[in-house]
Amino acid sequence: LSQEGYSCCQIARKCRCSPSAVGYTLQKYRRTNSLEDKPRSGRPRVSSARNDHILIHMCRENHQMTSQELQQQWSNQTGVQCSTCTVCGPLLDHGLRSYKAVKKPLINERQRLARRHWAQAQKNWTARNWKKILSLHP
Repeated sequence: LSQEGYSCCQIARKCRCSPSAVGYTLQKYRRTNSLEDKPRSGRPRVSSARNDHILIHMCRENHQMTSQELQQQWSNQTGVQCSTCTVCGPLLDHGLRSYKAVKKPLINERQRLARRHWAQAQKNWTARNWKKILSLHP
């Protein structure tokens, strides 16, 4: 649109964006003859988006796996060599964080004694008595 003679404001109205965004984009194009971003500084990513998706799928399939187990399985499946801390990054990005299971007894002492007393009270029941109970709770 700029080459056709439109001003920044006219281009902004047609593209439904701000005139300053149009101005910055035109400046960038004039300087580089391209609209692509420059390469960023920093360490390159170890895994691709596809590999991250595989990791997230593996985690959702088995919630019990530790990060070390996930890392080993992911490495075998995709060939990505990384640390267990690196495995946690994509999982955290998708809201999958680690939890520790609460350790608690299956039944406490009071419940155990109540069950025992109930079982002893029903020790002499016949099959007919049990059928009545079973018919009430299908």
